[in-house]
Amino acid sequence: MLTSVQSEELAAIIRKDKKPALVLFQGSWCGDCKAFEPTWDRWISGKKAPIFRIDVPRGGEEWKEWALDEIPTIASYSGGAEKGRVHGVITESDLNRLWKMIGQDR
Repeated sequence: MLTSVQSEELAAIIRKDKKPALVLFQGSWCGDCKAFEPTWDRWISGKKAPIFRIDVPRGGEEWKEWALDEIPTIASYSGGAEKGRVHGVITESDLNRLWKMIGQDR
């Protein structure tokens, strides 16, 4: 199940509450993000939370706050810390690896 959140909401979930999360940082303006959507949509189908998406505006504070070099970026978080990250060309194998990093096996 995918939940779209704002940066402040995500920070509370990850940093304050220390809950596990898999996060897609993407931009509605980003061509590479649009190309990745079918892979992402297929992969999240049937998955339960904790999966989040943040729409990153050009030049927005999210770039600095989440240390983004490029989008799309997928990051996994657990215990208040980042456990792994991939960006650019992202495969289902990458997604499975990040998912397992936060204690999810399905």
